[in-house]
Amino acid sequence: MAALDASQFDAEARPAARAASAPPAGSLLRLDQVQAAVVLDKPFRHIVGMNVVDAGQAAAIDRDFPHIRKSGFFVTEDLEDCGPAMRALLDEIAQPEFSRIVGDKLGLDLVGRPQMAMVRKWSGPRDGRPHTDGLDKAATALIYLNDHWDGGAGALRYLEGPDVEGPGTEAIPPTFGVLTAFARSDSSWHGHPTFVGERRVIQLFWMVDEAAAGRKKRRHQRQSFWRFLRPALKENAVTG
Repeated sequence: MAALDASQFDAEARPAARAASAPPAGSLLRLDQVQAAVVLDKPFRHIVGMNVVDAGQAAAIDRDFPHIRKSGFFVTEDLEDCGPAMRALLDEIAQPEFSRIVGDKLGLDLVGRPQMAMVRKWSGPRDGRPHTDGLDKAATALIYLNDHWDGGAGALRYLEGPDVEGPGTEAIPPTFGVLTAFARSDSSWHGHPTFVGERRVIQLFWMVDEAAAGRKKRRHQRQSFWRFLRPALKENAVTG
């Protein structure tokens, strides 16, 4: 994906909802490829899988990806313009069998845990800084939806500590159908070198309990509100 000027993130407002169209036929999520994901234990338990999304549906998913024009993650249920292919993929990811397979590989019972799905379309200059995830999360899965990727910027690494260039795994290219997931802990450091531009990803959290899910959702809704409000405030300050 091509990089772009970070100023473009604040240049456009929320788009209108897309016109309705028919959902795709057949399954988009390939559970056989999720099952085939490799389990790795260094620097901590994580999995990496390839081709977990049907490549034949790439054009439909690209068409139906929400028209987000801001950096950051957005709660999927708050987005009005997810098309049918994206909705179908999100619905399949939310099914118990996906949780069971990922949980078995991570050594966790994820079936029945509260979930929260989010999507990102744009990566900004502050994104990718190493972190371990908050205490409200039990595990995280990422499914990338970019048609190609060049270089290490924006490519996730699992790390031994808070240094994005420090010891850790090889970079995971965020190309279409790549899955990675990990259990949250105080040592689950992960991040990527700064990339400013289009970087499509679905992020699914399994939360520790319903209260944690509620806190996380409210926090992201507030953040989304301010992201969309900020350009209007800037315009009002200039014209007013």
